Amino acid sequence: PDATTRHTSILTLLGYSKGSRHKKRGKKDKKPLVAGHTDVGVITVLLFDTGDNAVLQRSDGNGGWVDVHLPPITSNGVGGNNNDDVVFVVNVGDCLSELSGGVLPSTLHRVMPTTTERGGDTERSCAALFVGLEPEARIRLAGKDEDVTYEEWRRRRIARAKAVIDREGGVREEK
Repeated sequence: PDATTRHTSILTLLGYSKGSRHKKRGKKDKKPLVAGHTDVGVITVLLFDTGDNAVLQRSDGNGGWVDVHLPPITSNGVGGNNNDDVVFVVNVGDCLSELSGGVLPSTLHRVMPTTTERGGDTERSCAALFVGLEPEARIRLAGKDEDVTYEEWRRRRIARAKAVIDREGGVREEK
């Protein structure tokens, strides 16, 4: 492949349709649409539509979760400001976190179904740009004496995550 086809960034459209997970009433019974996780790459840029059946949550750092409240998008723009501004959510990825020595921590986040008390009738979509580096880009992590390629770092990071999942017998959700 030539240089134009060797990249690690991915643009994808994520869709959240209403289903059985939306019918659970008790907080204990609700299961995430997307389990708690961090993103492997450098950053992730998210653009949500006006759907209301799913809510993005971030970790509060103490074992709980808080909703990420986005300004409402109206036909006149965001929040009725009569403009065409959109709101992007930017998550710090594992690579940037490690490059910064943890100064910029990875964003632990998940997607939960919205209950009928909070809306939840309209399907939600999200454009997600997962930004990585060139596979052969050399990086030096904070506190390390060796350079590695981004691809080697990424493979090691995924292997570590898989080892945790295998050791714990599956993905566990924070309460």
